[in-house]
Amino acid sequence: MPRHTAACLLLLTIVSACRETIEQVQTNYSYVDVAADTSALPMLYAVSDEEYLQYGAAVSYITAEGDTVIPFGQYAYYGTDSFVHVAHVILHPDDSTYGRQVGINRLHDILFDLVMYDNGPEEAHEDLLRVLRNGKMGYANDRGQVVIPCIYAYARWFDQGRAEVTFDATQYYDLDHHLRVESDDWFEIDRQGERITTP
Repeated sequence: MPRHTAACLLLLTIVSACRETIEQVQTNYSYVDVAADTSALPMLYAVSDEEYLQYGAAVSYITAEGDTVIPFGQYAYYGTDSFVHVAHVILHPDDSTYGRQVGINRLHDILFDLVMYDNGPEEAHEDLLRVLRNGKMGYANDRGQVVIPCIYAYARWFDQGRAEVTFDATQYYDLDHHLRVESDDWFEIDRQGERITTP
């Protein structure tokens, strides 16, 4: 075997051995599906007993009149300063424990788990947010409705009305600790979740 080929194979073996594969966690959490809501609901505002509203701070949500809708003690702040339909929060069951990052409605129902991006909650792309339910990805709208079911092993952002998804993916961190996703079975869907076929 030529020296160059052997060196390339050795380098490829070393790089493959150094990556940290992420196991897909399958859970059995229960979630609430949101029905279409056309009523005009009042805005809720985050308040905290800490000096600054930062990730992990105990949070409550109140109306403009000061009425408490979501009390202290259950959730920690995770980027939602105010909301009408859905808030991104961290489950905060006691003073020393932080749990899942989830989307909740004003009735305290857990709608979905949040996708992390750059050490925080991901933003919506083309008005659709990637979300998780029991380890599978799908998409929700700004009312908290899961409009494309959470059935994919991995789903990418929407771009120009299309998103790449797969039912089989391997996720891992590369040597620079960036998340990478590999699949041999990517395909595109539209905003209704229909598979796009190219002629």
